[in-house]
Amino acid sequence: MDSEQPRLGDHRVVERQATSQLTTLTSLLAGFAYLSFTSLVDREISTGFSFVILIVTALTILVLVLASTVGALLTITSEIAARTGLRWTETLWVVATKAGILLFLTTIALQPYRISLAAGVFCSTLAAGVAVTVIVAWNRIQRFMANYMS
Repeated sequence: MDSEQPRLGDHRVVERQATSQLTTLTSLLAGFAYLSFTSLVDREISTGFSFVILIVTALTILVLVLASTVGALLTITSEIAARTGLRWTETLWVVATKAGILLFLTTIALQPYRISLAAGVFCSTLAAGVAVTVIVAWNRIQRFMANYMS
Protein backbone atom coordinates (compact mmCIF):
# COMPACT_ATOMS: atom_id res chain seq x y z
CA MET A 1 0.00 0.00 0.00
CA ASP A 2 2.85 2.41 0.78
CA SER A 3 4.29 1.90 -2.69
CA GLU A 4 1.00 3.14 -4.17
CA GLN A 5 0.99 6.49 -2.31
CA PRO A 6 4.05 8.05 -3.97
CA ARG A 7 2.68 7.08 -7.36
CA LEU A 8 -0.63 8.79 -6.62
CA GLY A 9 1.17 11.87 -5.28
CA ASP A 10 3.47 11.95 -8.32
CA HIS A 11 0.44 11.62 -10.55
CA ARG A 12 -1.22 14.62 -8.91
CA VAL A 13 1.91 16.75 -9.33
CA VAL A 14 2.21 15.81 -12.99
CA GLU A 15 -1.52 16.34 -13.52
CA ARG A 16 -1.31 19.80 -11.93
CA GLN A 17 1.66 20.75 -14.13
CA ALA A 18 -0.03 19.46 -17.29
CA THR A 19 -3.24 21.30 -16.49
CA SER A 20 -1.29 24.48 -15.91
CA GLN A 21 0.65 24.14 -19.17
CA LEU A 22 -2.45 23.37 -21.23
CA THR A 23 -4.27 26.28 -19.60
CA THR A 24 -1.41 28.56 -20.63
CA LEU A 25 -1.50 27.14 -24.17
CA THR A 26 -5.25 27.67 -24.53
CA SER A 27 -4.89 31.23 -23.24
CA LEU A 28 -2.17 31.97 -25.80
CA LEU A 29 -4.18 30.42 -28.62
CA ALA A 30 -7.21 32.48 -27.60
CA GLY A 31 -5.02 35.59 -27.77
CA PHE A 32 -3.80 34.75 -31.27
CA ALA A 33 -7.34 33.96 -32.37
CA TYR A 34 -8.50 37.30 -30.96
CA LEU A 35 -5.85 39.13 -33.00
CA SER A 36 -7.05 37.33 -36.09
CA PHE A 37 -10.66 38.11 -35.18
CA THR A 38 -10.00 41.83 -34.79
CA SER A 39 -8.19 41.98 -38.13
CA LEU A 40 -11.14 40.24 -39.79
CA VAL A 41 -13.67 42.58 -38.16
CA ASP A 42 -11.67 45.64 -39.25
CA ARG A 43 -11.95 44.55 -42.86
CA GLU A 44 -15.12 44.55 -44.82
CA ILE A 45 -16.70 41.09 -44.92
CA SER A 46 -17.48 40.85 -48.60
CA THR A 47 -18.00 37.12 -49.06
CA GLY A 48 -19.85 34.34 -47.34
CA PHE A 49 -16.56 32.53 -46.85
CA SER A 50 -15.10 35.49 -44.93
CA PHE A 51 -18.19 35.45 -42.74
CA VAL A 52 -17.70 31.71 -42.04
CA ILE A 53 -14.07 32.35 -41.07
CA LEU A 54 -15.18 35.15 -38.76
CA ILE A 55 -17.74 32.89 -37.03
CA VAL A 56 -15.27 30.00 -36.68
CA THR A 57 -12.69 32.40 -35.22
CA ALA A 58 -15.19 33.79 -32.71
CA LEU A 59 -16.25 30.26 -31.71
CA THR A 60 -12.58 29.33 -31.33
CA ILE A 61 -11.99 32.23 -28.95
CA LEU A 62 -15.00 31.31 -26.81
CA VAL A 63 -14.08 27.63 -26.56
CA LEU A 64 -10.42 28.37 -25.79
CA VAL A 65 -11.40 30.85 -23.08
CA LEU A 66 -13.72 28.22 -21.59
CA ALA A 67 -10.91 25.63 -21.66
CA SER A 68 -8.45 28.07 -20.13
CA THR A 69 -10.83 29.09 -17.35
CA VAL A 70 -11.86 25.56 -16.42
CA GLY A 71 -8.20 24.44 -16.53
CA ALA A 72 -7.19 27.23 -14.19
CA LEU A 73 -10.01 26.35 -11.80
CA LEU A 74 -8.99 22.68 -11.86
CA THR A 75 -5.41 23.65 -11.07
CA ILE A 76 -6.57 25.71 -8.10
CA THR A 77 -8.84 22.88 -6.95
CA SER A 78 -6.01 20.33 -7.13
CA GLU A 79 -3.94 22.60 -4.90
CA ILE A 80 -6.67 22.68 -2.25
CA ALA A 81 -7.89 19.08 -2.21
CA ALA A 82 -8.12 15.90 -4.21
CA ARG A 83 -10.54 16.37 -7.07
CA THR A 84 -12.94 13.61 -6.17
CA GLY A 85 -16.40 14.28 -7.52
CA LEU A 86 -15.20 16.72 -10.18
CA ARG A 87 -15.07 14.27 -13.09
CA TRP A 88 -17.67 16.27 -15.04
CA THR A 89 -15.48 19.37 -14.74
CA GLU A 90 -12.43 17.45 -15.90
CA THR A 91 -14.44 16.09 -18.82
CA LEU A 92 -15.59 19.61 -19.71
CA TRP A 93 -11.97 20.81 -19.59
CA VAL A 94 -10.70 17.97 -21.79
CA VAL A 95 -13.49 18.44 -24.34
CA ALA A 96 -13.11 22.24 -24.39
CA THR A 97 -9.32 22.01 -24.71
CA LYS A 98 -9.46 19.48 -27.56
CA ALA A 99 -12.27 21.35 -29.32
CA GLY A 100 -10.49 24.69 -28.89
CA ILE A 101 -7.25 23.37 -30.33
CA LEU A 102 -9.08 21.77 -33.26
CA LEU A 103 -11.07 24.96 -33.91
CA PHE A 104 -7.86 27.00 -33.79
CA LEU A 105 -6.30 24.65 -36.34
CA THR A 106 -9.45 24.94 -38.46
CA THR A 107 -9.11 28.72 -38.40
CA ILE A 108 -5.46 28.39 -39.44
CA ALA A 109 -6.51 26.06 -42.25
CA LEU A 110 -9.34 28.27 -43.56
CA GLN A 111 -7.80 31.73 -43.58
CA PRO A 112 -5.21 31.18 -46.37
CA TYR A 113 -7.98 30.17 -48.80
CA ARG A 114 -8.90 33.85 -48.92
CA ILE A 115 -5.53 34.52 -50.58
CA SER A 116 -5.00 31.49 -52.80
CA LEU A 117 -6.08 27.90 -53.27
CA ALA A 118 -2.50 26.60 -53.07
CA ALA A 119 -1.85 28.39 -49.76
CA GLY A 120 -5.15 27.06 -48.40
CA VAL A 121 -4.38 23.47 -49.37
CA PHE A 122 -0.87 23.72 -47.90
CA CYS A 123 -2.04 25.20 -44.59
CA SER A 124 -4.98 22.79 -44.39
CA THR A 125 -2.61 19.86 -44.81
CA LEU A 126 -0.31 21.18 -42.08
CA ALA A 127 -3.23 21.87 -39.74
CA ALA A 128 -4.66 18.38 -40.33
CA GLY A 129 -1.27 16.84 -39.58
CA VAL A 130 -0.98 18.77 -36.32
CA ALA A 131 -4.56 17.86 -35.35
CA VAL A 132 -3.95 14.14 -35.92
CA THR A 133 -0.68 14.32 -33.99
CA VAL A 134 -2.34 16.08 -31.03
CA ILE A 135 -5.20 13.57 -30.89
CA VAL A 136 -2.94 10.52 -31.18
CA ALA A 137 -0.47 11.85 -28.59
CA TRP A 138 -3.27 12.77 -26.18
CA ASN A 139 -4.83 9.29 -26.47
CA ARG A 140 -1.50 7.49 -26.01
CA ILE A 141 -0.65 9.56 -22.95
CA GLN A 142 -4.07 8.87 -21.44
CA ARG A 143 -3.60 5.12 -22.01
CA PHE A 144 -0.12 5.29 -20.50
CA MET A 145 -1.43 7.11 -17.43
CA ALA A 146 -4.29 4.61 -17.05
CA ASN A 147 -1.80 1.74 -17.14
CA TYR A 148 0.54 3.57 -14.77
CA MET A 149 -2.19 4.15 -12.21
CA SER A 150 -3.49 0.55 -12.32
